[in-house]
Amino acid sequence: MDLWRILRREALRNMQPLLLLAVLAAALNLALLTSLNDALLVLDDPEGLQRLLIVFLLSAFLWRIAQGWMMNAASKRMQAALATLRVDLLRRAVAADLPDAMAVGSSRLAQVAGAELQMLAQAVPTLVISFQSVAAILLCLLYLSTLSGAAVLIVLGFLVVGGILIGRSVIRLELMSETIHEAEGALSERSDHILQTLRECKLNRRRAANALADATSCAESLRKERHRFGAEYSHYFTISELTYYAALAGIIFLLPAVTDTDIATVILAGHAAAFIAYPVITIVASYPSYISAETAARSYLAVEAELKAAPQAVVPGRGSGMDDPFSTIALEGATFRHAGRDGTGSFTVGPVDMTVERGSVVFITGHNGAGKSTLIHMLLGLYPIQRGSLSVDGVTVGPDGLATHRDRFAVVFSDSHVTRQLYGATTLDDGFAEELLDLLEMSDKVAIDGRAFTTVDLSQGQKKRLALIAALLERKPVLVLDEWAADQSPYFRRKFYREIIPWMKARGITVIAVTHDDAYFDAADVQLQVDRGGIRQFIATVPAGGIPAPDLLPVSS
Repeated sequence: MDLWRILRREALRNMQPLLLLAVLAAALNLALLTSLNDALLVLDDPEGLQRLLIVFLLSAFLWRIAQGWMMNAASKRMQAALATLRVDLLRRAVAADLPDAMAVGSSRLAQVAGAELQMLAQAVPTLVISFQSVAAILLCLLYLSTLSGAAVLIVLGFLVVGGILIGRSVIRLELMSETIHEAEGALSERSDHILQTLRECKLNRRRAANALADATSCAESLRKERHRFGAEYSHYFTISELTYYAALAGIIFLLPAVTDTDIATVILAGHAAAFIAYPVITIVASYPSYISAETAARSYLAVEAELKAAPQAVVPGRGSGMDDPFSTIALEGATFRHAGRDGTGSFTVGPVDMTVERGSVVFITGHNGAGKSTLIHMLLGLYPIQRGSLSVDGVTVGPDGLATHRDRFAVVFSDSHVTRQLYGATTLDDGFAEELLDLLEMSDKVAIDGRAFTTVDLSQGQKKRLALIAALLERKPVLVLDEWAADQSPYFRRKFYREIIPWMKARGITVIAVTHDDAYFDAADVQLQVDRGGIRQFIATVPAGGIPAPDLLPVSS
């Protein structure tokens, strides 16, 4: 069972105190039962009733304390385990090969680390109470055996028959739970699509109608599956109730018929059987929570397996990489293959031979889908080289050296997510940040407060400028930009190629930029053109003045 695999690994360490508290609470439950049963035998003895009342009240008080301790301990232990599981999943995602992490997807990771793990948190206290209920049932049966061995056999007989019927229902409930989980995922995907494309839906009624029809179909499927689950759970609960009533009826009707038992024993045995009802109902009522937790655990373990990486603590790299003594970074016969679904539709980049000299400006060009971004990921060490090699100064970068190699780069991807927090920045109190804000013309819109931007609520082009500022504040020797200028105004695009790139080069920063801006190819020292997954041409930079860039007046951006 997947739930128990996770709990044994994270939450059931040193669980003996919890289990002992559960047994103690069950024993105190039995003390309540025996005090009540004993009171039935001394109804004409006021002193005996008073003594048993004290026992009953003391047992109830101690049971309340034990129950509170048990639940608090279970909650504390589970929340600690939950925090560990969430951080471990993030550590696995960071440690995993990028293709594996991207295949899992950020939305699925968020779902597993959020709502689904919360199901585990809710299930553990319920499981502890269920364990307590099982202990209470066993103790009540033990007490019942002191009254009548035949009564125990009758109760156990009905419990076994009921257990078989309940077990069949449980199997059906588990299968339905899997179907519901899949249906919920399908509806969540459709809902997310609609919410992410509200503007497009408003502009195209056919698109909106089709998307809503698809979501409605998924919602209807989910409704039907949940209805089936509810009906089956009602059946499951009814069987459990009938099992209890049948056991109680067996005590009342069968026990006097098969044994020579006095009325007092039948009453006490019936009371004991009735006392079993509450823990039985507790176990039955907790089962849906257990099923949900089992499904969540299975999903969590599946994501772990797909990430193919153990959780690893991330050790901060060098604070400033400008003193890194490397001279060249090279790909030699390097190949990476994107595997399509079911092994079809794959795309291969390579074999590639390229060398980046330190301090140079390299433009990577080519049509969409040619493999430019994949080439960048190979150079960064984010995609594993499947054939050939990645080397620095002629030394191959092996798996153990990838983390150090990646520390050389600051990157602004085409889809970079800009956050207020400057997590990767080094020193911020030497005026460099203010210089960058002025250079990127953002001083009148954003400031730096502590280690964060004051806002990121800006246009797309301005967000890209903030991303560039954040990357430069990492003070790495190599800056990689993927279609950075695509979101900029004509004025600022010209400034980027004619002022900002020379400014970076003058400070010894190696610039590698993916670009389509052919009017500014002369800003590079080297241009590499990617075509159909390989570097088909190695083109020297267009001589200065060979492709004139238009003179543009500054405009608002």
